[in-house]
Amino acid sequence: MPNPAESLSLLVVLEFVVVASIVLLLVPFDVAAPFVPLLLFFVVVLYLYRT
Repeated sequence: MPNPAESLSLLVVLEFVVVASIVLLLVPFDVAAPFVPLLLFFVVVLYLYRT
């Protein structure tokens, strides 16, 4: 069982990934481009956490 700080961090990362994905779908790419590197990093972090 993860500790509460780890659970909260995971929830924040998951929230960012979901919100950034929605932003990428709704706004033009040139406006949302600054979110892409951090989004990719957090997706990799979530994948590594799950494995």
